[in-house]
Amino acid sequence: MASEESDLEMAAVALREAQAAVHAARQGLTAAVVSAYRAGEPVARIAECAGMSVMDIRNLLAATGTSRRR
Repeated sequence: MASEESDLEMAAVALREAQAAVHAARQGLTAAVVSAYRAGEPVARIAECAGMSVMDIRNLLAATGTSRRR
């Protein structure tokens, strides 16, 4: 019983750490996409390099308020 509780607690900690890592990775990806877009990189090229669809990149840019070049 104690071993199962310990396993659950360790799994929960590992999950929280993984979620934090995913959040940080998403922030980094978002920053890189916005930076590339602002530097004039075409959305299709950003999508290709990021392994994402053009729609995903456009949605990300819209969500960050960067849907138009400045």
